Amino acid sequence: MGLMDFTLKRLAPAAGATALTAFAGITTLNDDWDDYIPSSPATDPNAEPEKIVILGSGWAALSALRKCAAPNKSIVVVSPRPHFLYTPLLASSSVGTITLRSACEPLRALVESAASKATSATFVRADAREVDVKGKKVLATTDSDGMALELSYDKLVIAVGAQPNTFGIPGVQEHALFLKEAEDSAKLHAKLLCNLEKAAALNIRVAEIDRLLKVVVCGGGPTGVELAAELADFAHNDVARRYGTDISERIQIILVEAMPRILAPFDEKLANVAKEHLVSKGVDVRTGTAVTYVESNDVTLAPSCPRNATKEQREAAAAAAKTEETGALVWAAGIGARPLVKKLANSLGQTDMRGLQVDETLKVKGTDSVYAIGDAALSGYAPTAQVASQQGKHIGRAIRDGIDSKFEYIHAGSLCCLGSDNGIAQLLAPKGSNSFNVWDALGAEQVGKDGDERAVTGKPAFVMWRSLYWTKLLSTSSRLSLGGDWIKAQLHGRDVVEPVLQRTPTLKAAVESMGTELRRNNTIRLVNKADTLATDPAEKKKKRFWFF
Repeated sequence: MGLMDFTLKRLAPAAGATALTAFAGITTLNDDWDDYIPSSPATDPNAEPEKIVILGSGWAALSALRKCAAPNKSIVVVSPRPHFLYTPLLASSSVGTITLRSACEPLRALVESAASKATSATFVRADAREVDVKGKKVLATTDSDGMALELSYDKLVIAVGAQPNTFGIPGVQEHALFLKEAEDSAKLHAKLLCNLEKAAALNIRVAEIDRLLKVVVCGGGPTGVELAAELADFAHNDVARRYGTDISERIQIILVEAMPRILAPFDEKLANVAKEHLVSKGVDVRTGTAVTYVESNDVTLAPSCPRNATKEQREAAAAAAKTEETGALVWAAGIGARPLVKKLANSLGQTDMRGLQVDETLKVKGTDSVYAIGDAALSGYAPTAQVASQQGKHIGRAIRDGIDSKFEYIHAGSLCCLGSDNGIAQLLAPKGSNSFNVWDALGAEQVGKDGDERAVTGKPAFVMWRSLYWTKLLSTSSRLSLGGDWIKAQLHGRDVVEPVLQRTPTLKAAVESMGTELRRNNTIRLVNKADTLATDPAEKKKKRFWFF
């Protein structure tokens, strides 16, 4: 007993110091010290709360919510999905490496946390349809046939993200699977397992098996590469063990990229490392190849042409096109602006419909109280979670402090997971001749245009990818869930339970069903009759509710 007491007395301080150091490191890495040390400016307690409306529930929106929550702020978050989705984990969840629960954070919990700091914070589950910049109002609907809501604001944050861009290619929208939302991951997981069961039930010599087991991934960016790597691991490990090698050896994974190489954001050396790794795992990597037509069970591929291609070049590409049967086509080839963003950009006289043009403070040009961040903004930065998160924090602090300032992006590096125990990382090296660089000490190769970045590959990059994204989760519950999923997959294999794809529509009967109870926010009231933003006379006859 004496020895145990002695050991605990020695270990307890060390464990406490380690935990405190880890907490400080994660908080510093995520730039979140102001979550614990508030820096809210002095406010008049008798003044009317400033009405903040945030459209969206992604990286940018939630980062803005967490930072702008302060006294004298009345916040309403509007989004059609009731959760925050951790997008880097979609590829893993689509093959059962982790559960979707680990990739999603309940939005109500995040809004409740903001409500403890602000005058009020409310979540409304609805789709934003139109913005009246002059009247400072937002029109939203619960669904296509549901109630129309009107929300007034003092400041509006548009962080609705983007949607998959099909580039007008026939059949993509109707027949392809996407990887943008949580339901996309569930659909892909269900499709893969359904095809495996069908293939396992057929005679081994039936040609239909080859079609069922062929997966085409369109898009050689980080999302497409990570999905192809996860699919390869799934085939070699879990399918081989549970369905037999007769099935696993017939799985074909094709990664299609229209550009000359995959992973355009990375240095070419690292992109080649990733390509070689994928090829070694049996992935058929086809660069300079474009999808031209999609049917329910086949896809047409042709050599890609530059935008300024001549008529002869296009005709030659069309002549070389080939149609292949496939069991699943996953579209991860680009993003485009959402209808709300296009509509607002057009009303403001902006000609570029890829997003909302903003100034250096991320304020939408032509407005005085509307901000656009993340994938919804044309800010000159790549549409990544890293950019969206930093922009959200910048705008949240600007609203909290009442001071607009120039946004400055700090790039921390790029990571890509290549499956179990492998990955690539392109990291910034410290500047200055006297700066200590741990990557140089470890012999990391110089990459980048100016040689100011370092390349890390293999298991160190894989550990870095998992460690970094684990720290980026928004709650301890999610971190525990994700860690448990990784351990379970390592010990017992991936989840092969086919998801049940059945969704319950949003209720229309009661307004309270749309989100957090409206009476929690004393800046909101309901009005039975009012004018609306709709111009259609038929729309004006519908029952409307206003949010003030």
